[in-house]
Amino acid sequence: MGVEMRWFNFAVEGVNLPWKEWGAAAGDPEDLIKSMALGGRVHRSCLKEVGIPEDKGTEKALMAFAHVLHHTLDEMDEERWLELRWHLQEGWKQSELTLWEAPDRILHADLPMTQKEPLPRLLAIHQELEHVVRPELFRLLWCMLTSSGRRPGLRSLEMRSVEGGLLFPLMMLEQLSVQGVPSFFDEEEKEGMSYLRSCLQLGDRLSTDELLEALSSRRYHVQGAKIYLEPYLRSGGEWFTQKEIATWCEKLARSCSLLYAFRVMFLAAVSGESGPLRVLLPD
Repeated sequence: MGVEMRWFNFAVEGVNLPWKEWGAAAGDPEDLIKSMALGGRVHRSCLKEVGIPEDKGTEKALMAFAHVLHHTLDEMDEERWLELRWHLQEGWKQSELTLWEAPDRILHADLPMTQKEPLPRLLAIHQELEHVVRPELFRLLWCMLTSSGRRPGLRSLEMRSVEGGLLFPLMMLEQLSVQGVPSFFDEEEKEGMSYLRSCLQLGDRLSTDELLEALSSRRYHVQGAKIYLEPYLRSGGEWFTQKEIATWCEKLARSCSLLYAFRVMFLAAVSGESGPLRVLLPD
């Protein structure tokens, strides 16, 4: 791994990223362009960390994220701000210990996409699904519902148990798309959310939730460069090739890069609208 990624400073005056884009976005949380610029820098930094090029669809997804956050801020009241700020400043230690960690702690840039031995890559995939995809999908869903005038409980942010899996958030993301929620999305933003969903689809033979469940419960067998998995949604297991594992790695790297972008855009919006976050780190 190269130089450690520059990430959050836990300063007395509040958490911040040592980037001009953070200052601009947090200084004007209603500005969608500044929010997108911050998300774009995070996204590019993550892709650079894992060594894959930027893809089409990214800008539209960031546009959708910024629009959701803009309307989320409009729907917040004092009670909800207090609950949310407590979670981000203190409660994260109980339910989301990787919230403030730099992406290079999770994305495992030291493992090349073409690595033939699958076990290190599987362990890395497990971390990405567990510590980035799952919590960030719940956070994104919470914002999408809030921005639409609903009042989802913040418990959604804390659904971190293995039993929770990814089935519910993935199905909910699809359901909201079918229902046209949020209603303020334009066609480009809908395409951006469709791009995110496509990154989260690993292929026809295995769902993202099945992969997480198999890795969490150790329902797999490694032989050479192949892996045998027993997906819970079908009877019997299947072999998956090195090429298929490489596809999972790239899709999840793209998913995580987008979701890290959303995380930072969200934190900047919260900091800018409700005041600096003073995070209590573990003793």
